[in-house]
Amino acid sequence: MRVFLLLLIAVPVWALTSDQEEIEAHYRRGVESMDQSRYNQAIQAFRRCLEIDSSHYDARVRLGEIYLRQQMLGRAADVLHQATEIEPDRIEARLVLAEVLATEGRFFDSRQEIQQVLLTDPDSIPADARMKVGYLLGIAGGMLPNLEEAKRQFEKVLEVNPDHVGASFQLGIVELRLGQFFEAAERFASIISHYPQHFEAQYQLGITYLRSQDYRKAIPALKEALKIRPGSLETKWALKLAYDREGGYPEDLEERYRLSLFQEDINNSPVLFTDVAVQVGVAKVDGGRGSAWGDYDNDGDQDIFALGHYSPQVLYRNNGDGSFTDVAARAGLADMPGGFASLFADYDNDGDLDLYVTRDGWFGKKPNSLYRNNGDGTFDDVTERTGAGDSGSGFGAAWGDYDNDGALDLYIANGVVGDASPNVLYRNNGDGSFTNVAAQAGVADTRSAIGTAFGDYDKDGYLDLYVVNHTEPNVLYHNNGDGTFTDVSDRAGVASRRKGFVTFFLDYDNDADLDLFFSSMADFTDYIQSQVDGETGPDAYYSTPVLYRNNGDGTFTDVTIQAGLNKAFGSMGANFGDIDQDGYQDLYLANGGPEMGRLEPDALYRNNGDGTFTDVTASTAVVEQVGKGHGVTFADYDSDGDLDIYVPVGGAFIGDQWVNRLYRNDGNSNAWLVVKTVGTRSNRDGIGAAVTVRAGSLLLYAEVSGGCGFGSTNSLPLEFGLGSNKRVDLLEIRWPSGVVQRFENLQVNQVLTVTEGEEL
Repeated sequence: MRVFLLLLIAVPVWALTSDQEEIEAHYRRGVESMDQSRYNQAIQAFRRCLEIDSSHYDARVRLGEIYLRQQMLGRAADVLHQATEIEPDRIEARLVLAEVLATEGRFFDSRQEIQQVLLTDPDSIPADARMKVGYLLGIAGGMLPNLEEAKRQFEKVLEVNPDHVGASFQLGIVELRLGQFFEAAERFASIISHYPQHFEAQYQLGITYLRSQDYRKAIPALKEALKIRPGSLETKWALKLAYDREGGYPEDLEERYRLSLFQEDINNSPVLFTDVAVQVGVAKVDGGRGSAWGDYDNDGDQDIFALGHYSPQVLYRNNGDGSFTDVAARAGLADMPGGFASLFADYDNDGDLDLYVTRDGWFGKKPNSLYRNNGDGTFDDVTERTGAGDSGSGFGAAWGDYDNDGALDLYIANGVVGDASPNVLYRNNGDGSFTNVAAQAGVADTRSAIGTAFGDYDKDGYLDLYVVNHTEPNVLYHNNGDGTFTDVSDRAGVASRRKGFVTFFLDYDNDADLDLFFSSMADFTDYIQSQVDGETGPDAYYSTPVLYRNNGDGTFTDVTIQAGLNKAFGSMGANFGDIDQDGYQDLYLANGGPEMGRLEPDALYRNNGDGTFTDVTASTAVVEQVGKGHGVTFADYDSDGDLDIYVPVGGAFIGDQWVNRLYRNDGNSNAWLVVKTVGTRSNRDGIGAAVTVRAGSLLLYAEVSGGCGFGSTNSLPLEFGLGSNKRVDLLEIRWPSGVVQRFENLQVNQVLTVTEGEEL
């Protein structure tokens, strides 16, 4: 059995050379300084060790630990990599390196180091090392969870030391994430019986009861946690949710247990929504990720493709009577679970919608899938044949004809786990195959890309590209019109750096150019505090979503605060649509986070038509979705002229699963127009076509989008709300080919199919 030691093995002083004596003295001085948090002195001491002996493993490990504590992650990684090269069979450096990589968001690389640790004499790993392995596998590395292996590590610690409180607590967290609520509750309760002031165990006990819907036990457990830590916002939030499900706070509840939220002074929204997911047959539980609306069978109504990580993907065929039937098996789409983006588009211009799916994203590298629609209700997997698989860690993606040759191209955002997967731009060769031209085009970034969208922000006739990076500055690529792009992020003013997630272009202020939105992953405490205060404070500024107004000169202005969006959200999904048909685009934020206790309601913001938005979540009855929202999409599934909303829901863990929701819009009296574009010289779907509608005082502008938000697909026909107007004065379409068509004096409340170059 091998024993792993961090300190130098003591040897008799007479056996040491003068150099060894000096090394040992410097090393001990460094350890003492480190223990006293005198890091500069410790760094000097360990560096002196290395000047004498550059192969000193332990000095490098300790330097790596100090750099990690000081958040000097690059230096930490360098010195720890060197240590692993010196002694590849020792595990101390690999464990610290795994923690550094996880802190950087490089979860894939962190997992690789942990795997090396587990391959190195796994039965002899010391307890403290097992604790770190279990933590990184199941807790810190939550985006790449291996909960069963994490559980095994904590159990092995407890086999040796049954009284190890840390192992028992972390095992409870893993059991909670696995959905083993009874076991987790017993474990937390056992810790509390021995350590009544253990706040985290008391809080997690309350969360366990809350997640198992045992609200009568959750309430006293969370109250006990607040007695230990009265200022805990997360605990007060969880307690409020538990009381809400029991009918609200009782009148005699002490003030210290209450959480008073900011209430906007709003009028009731002009629309109401009803969750009909169960009623119409789309209430899937799958760890909901992306969704796509599209009329795959060309019968005139919108169908849904949906995928998650814990059950096979589904294709819901719209039966035309308000109900859906899962036909995935019949269509040849039921064989593959897992994925993130889902995009309908007719890539081969044969008149029916094909389907692209990005696969593992947060969970590592895996080839994506391209399914070709055969036109008979079935699909063939043509990934290998077309060369469009991309084996990177793909998350968001979007279709768009960037070179205006009439064939849809595809951009894929890779690398969110920090594995340096380059982003991919697949050029459609027009013969059923694709070529990755990202490097030649200047868009093969290797940062932590997660969201992306095409949009012609400068109206020069070529689709530009925006990429949201999760941990690094975002990028706006201007299309040069010659097959290449230029990074204009700084010049345009959109290189924001925060925990970004999803993005889209929209004209929120009706000035006939595309503005830009992206969501952020706020800290949970920032979210709760902003719900209390009604806005974020200066310390939490980077927790808000961002709305950029297009200035019309190639630059953008951040108008988030002026627009009333200055609240923190954990928005893993977002999308837009005119819910009340007043002519202005509204916003839906699908919220949540990986933590089991992060139960965050979605938010629906109504566009007031004056450049501001109001949170109308409660007044529209979109209040039931308190969980982990993702690939929200808009479409008129029941063909009544208003937009309905589909919300896939589900967390990263097996125990964090929820039912997907379909919110039916119950409508109002406002007029509408739906424009379906059919390209001839341009791509068949008309993706990238710029459509302008004038009706009375309304000026509406939109582009047909091939994917936005979570990498999901709203219905391809454009839905325009017209308010009280009785006629459409002008409809103008500028096709990607350059063809321009204008139609005047049109009726409202109709679906209009416009074929490129043809009269109505």
